Amino acid sequence: MAKAFWRQKQNFGPRSRWAHSMIYDPVRQRTVLFGGHFEGEDEYAADTWEWDGQTWVQVADMGPQGRYRHKMVYDSSRKRIVLYGGRIVKNSIATNETWQWDGNEWLQLAETGPLHGHSTTAMAYDKQRDRIVLFGYMNTTQSETWEWDGDEWTQQEDSGPSVRSYSAMAYDSVRNRIVLFGGFHDERGAVGDTWEWDGATWKQRADFGPSPRHEHAMAFDDDRSRVVLFGGMANDHRLGDTWEWDGTRWLQRHNMGPPNRSNHALSYDSDRRRLVLFGGGSNSILFGDTWELPGLPPE
Repeated sequence: MAKAFWRQKQNFGPRSRWAHSMIYDPVRQRTVLFGGHFEGEDEYAADTWEWDGQTWVQVADMGPQGRYRHKMVYDSSRKRIVLYGGRIVKNSIATNETWQWDGNEWLQLAETGPLHGHSTTAMAYDKQRDRIVLFGYMNTTQSETWEWDGDEWTQQEDSGPSVRSYSAMAYDSVRNRIVLFGGFHDERGAVGDTWEWDGATWKQRADFGPSPRHEHAMAFDDDRSRVVLFGGMANDHRLGDTWEWDGTRWLQRHNMGPPNRSNHALSYDSDRRRLVLFGGGSNSILFGDTWELPGLPPE
């Protein structure tokens, strides 16, 4: 069976950056990017861009304050992109604001939220339960799970994955589970376990698959019913491998594609049936490139 390969689409558009966020809007058929960090500067992006598969277009320069390490998901019930948290001042406590993007303008929904706006969280939208789920690092002994119902944040159970930061999550719409992989533990370093949240309980599903890592990116391929993972940081070096989770096991697709990187953004364009990746960093290199991975039937 033929393999799908990553293809570089453009090397221009949004300015090179890392720790930005990106999600696909299926109603407007655009991949939306906001924010990020410009290397070597105490300046954080506050620009909003859209990718239609051919061209990046800047659509707004007003909205949330410039930030990085924020999270965005698409709320399919309200047909809005929701943004939470992020760091707006270097080495400071992150903001805990909640915003939405309707395709025309940004609107702030809440000034306070979970985890004191900590910038090391992971977030995904549970379509079946109509909830945004956030998991993240509170302090060296505690991680928390929170949910947003469109009006307010509510803390859920505390048990689940061990304390960690910089993990990644994606919603499996076939199995109705939120999948979490990896992260960074203050003492153990990078971790490589897989967990799932069903709306009531966290359950560990695997402790094997991709090598332990943090600051990676994941998205769900709706057509192939796979959670796809790319790249990340393995303690002292960046990675450039592509993996898939089918609900039972991890399979490595290939290790050819975008250069090794971490703090990039990944989303799935369900209309064009392909993953879209933008930006990130590796050592002294900051990327502003756009890559796509077309889908294929499962192997």
